Amino acid sequence: MSTLGRPVSSTKIRDAEVVFVGYGIQAPEYQWDDFKGVDVSGKVLLIMNNDPEYDPELFEGKKRLYYGRWDYKYKMAAAQGAAGAIIIHTTPSAGYPWQVIQTSWSGEEFQLRESENPGAELNGWVTEEAASQLVELSGQDLNELRQQAQSRDFKPVPLETRLSIDLTGSVRQQDTANVIGVLPGSDPALREQVVIFMAHHDHLGMGAERNIDSDNIYNGAVDNASGTAGLLTIAKAFASLPQKPKRSILFAAVGAEEQGLLGSQQFALHPPLLPGRMAAVINIDGANILGKTHDVNVIGNGKSNLDAVVKAIAESQNRIVTPDLFPDRGYYYRSDQFSLAKIGVPGVYLHSGVNVVGKPSGWGKEQLERWVEETYHQPSDEYQESWDLSGAIQDLQLLALVGLEVAQSDQLPEWTPGDEFEAAREKELDRAKQVTADARP
Repeated sequence: MSTLGRPVSSTKIRDAEVVFVGYGIQAPEYQWDDFKGVDVSGKVLLIMNNDPEYDPELFEGKKRLYYGRWDYKYKMAAAQGAAGAIIIHTTPSAGYPWQVIQTSWSGEEFQLRESENPGAELNGWVTEEAASQLVELSGQDLNELRQQAQSRDFKPVPLETRLSIDLTGSVRQQDTANVIGVLPGSDPALREQVVIFMAHHDHLGMGAERNIDSDNIYNGAVDNASGTAGLLTIAKAFASLPQKPKRSILFAAVGAEEQGLLGSQQFALHPPLLPGRMAAVINIDGANILGKTHDVNVIGNGKSNLDAVVKAIAESQNRIVTPDLFPDRGYYYRSDQFSLAKIGVPGVYLHSGVNVVGKPSGWGKEQLERWVEETYHQPSDEYQESWDLSGAIQDLQLLALVGLEVAQSDQLPEWTPGDEFEAAREKELDRAKQVTADARP
């Protein structure tokens, strides 16, 4: 799979050397640099998915960080001046099968008009089998190269293989929108701060061709029509409260999440208020369709003191909190709360629990795994009569109460000391304080 990395109608790559760059990561805090100053400008980079996981003290072991995400790798390749970047797909390293690559990358690709990174000329994915064949053309072995890439001492490996390709496409301007509504707070001082509920309203649109098994409409019923329905349900609940919360509540239905969190990125680039006045973001990306659960899965558990709020409310529902069930999939960096985390806003993002009431042990996790394998980013993500939405209601009640607790608290939520987003938070809080001071007579 390959796409134009820039909004141009055509590009030509001629006789470009292919270079294996391991994970394609530069992470000074881990003393890790896969490029080692090697000039890769004009070359095509072959890159491993994910990040190193052999050492629990390095890149947090099997827990995937942003360094393991495809969008990071494409941005890094462009920053190095590469002509192209090709990521090696494996189901374990991606967290989903090849069919998700095929459906997610077979239609139009978008970027913000004011994109901070113009991209390389070519962005691509390749199967593990095809990557092995590509490497073998230069007399190398892919497994051996991947083993070398597990070390800090790794240096880019030029391959004898060269790539020439012509890519053509059409470029058009497309407008979408973030839809925002605000319920003003009741406290004269705290109403200047907001608790944000967010969900993305986009999916993948329509496929180019019909197939035998289903139509060509990517409905996105779970991902994320269910989330936007949840957003509206919570908004209705807050609007009906006889006494409005102290802080204001902002509801944001954002677009283009499936294109790389573009809607929430735009929100963060042009925030409707100072980030230092955003108390927290509660992101709803998919609802529980399996039924009530004894547990609730918190993505990014341990990153902020919002965990304690979630835990207390979950306990009132006779539920337990579990950390990310699939830490190797990097879910925290794959949904909209990540865009706001980058400007310092702590957040809550839940996945369905798996210990389903009335079902045998292991049943819930099996259902979720099957959904990822068969339904995620497929036309089959559509409403089914078999859905049990009692679990969705349970989760929405929890999220609404978390938002209410934050809206009523005298204290702002905080990142766990040392968290990757703590510095951004402190910067934005200081800026908000200065703006407040400057506005005083």
